[in-house]
Amino acid sequence: MDHATGDLRALLDELVPAPGLSGHETAGIAGSMTGALRPGASHVWADPLGNVIARFGREDAPRRTAVLAHMDTVGFLVKTVEEGGILRAVPVGGVNVKALPGAAVRVFTAQGAIPGTIGVRSQHLAAPGDAAASLDDLYIQVDPADAPRIAITAPVLYAPQIVPLGERRIAAPYLDNRAGCAVLAALARALDDLPDDRAVYLVATVQEETTCLGALSALRGVAPDRALFIDGTLAYDTPETRAQGAVRLGGGPVLTAFLYTSGLNGWHAHPGWRAHLVQQCAAHGIPCQQDAVRGLMSDARAAAQLGIPSVVVGLPMRSKHAPLEMVDLADMAGALKLIAAELRDPYPLL
Repeated sequence: MDHATGDLRALLDELVPAPGLSGHETAGIAGSMTGALRPGASHVWADPLGNVIARFGREDAPRRTAVLAHMDTVGFLVKTVEEGGILRAVPVGGVNVKALPGAAVRVFTAQGAIPGTIGVRSQHLAAPGDAAASLDDLYIQVDPADAPRIAITAPVLYAPQIVPLGERRIAAPYLDNRAGCAVLAALARALDDLPDDRAVYLVATVQEETTCLGALSALRGVAPDRALFIDGTLAYDTPETRAQGAVRLGGGPVLTAFLYTSGLNGWHAHPGWRAHLVQQCAAHGIPCQQDAVRGLMSDARAAAQLGIPSVVVGLPMRSKHAPLEMVDLADMAGALKLIAAELRDPYPLL
């Protein structure tokens, strides 16, 4: 493992366990990101919604770039507490339903986290239709003695664990987007030579998984000339996905052209800036990939609403939003190298 991937792995070890359910980021991950973005920053603060913002360079610099990564995660809120230590819960964000049964979780209370598991019918009692998981059947099991401490609307998150798969690949919960947060934190250590006419704002945003309003608020406050987003994206290199795209783990960061979910909920990259990033990869020997994605959205849509040119640097992931997601540290290192190069030699938007 080289120096860059080693540093990124250390940052993931720090950031993955911090709780950060969408809308509840200030209780855990926001503090971790405040510390992680502080090295070298001129100023670090939290805005009223809870976004963590670090400025590098002069506040009055005429050229302002924002680099953003969302720090919130999907999860659940407790809906009811029933006899026998059984909790019913409502999902927050797009949880991966088919991966939930049997997963280990943490239920957060004022007195600390309570361990639990997501219930699943014993295979010996299997019934027709059990192969298709449903949120209607979701329940969480905890020690009945702990149940009285659990409040309605208590946050529930996957239990933290990091599973190494060789030197470069790891599986862990919430790599979407703790992997992007790790790249953002590593970037904070590489911004010590900005020209006087430039400022860079590193922003860890809230509520991406549910509203994208955190990024909208942060961008309004910072008012950058451009915005670059770091986020998890789809890999298509498992048996059931190979026909759906060409992105693979270890192939390098993904320069996304288009995102779309439904209706008018879409986003386009700034074409000139994205082409410049492709050229940066070639000039610096950084492997990269390209994609256009249906079924995925990011905070970048907030930039479009404000008329701010934007691009997305994607980190390929398997099993997004499942209790264990997978990344390749080399892709993260490539994204870090690309963004650092771009900040030194930015695309001439102005």
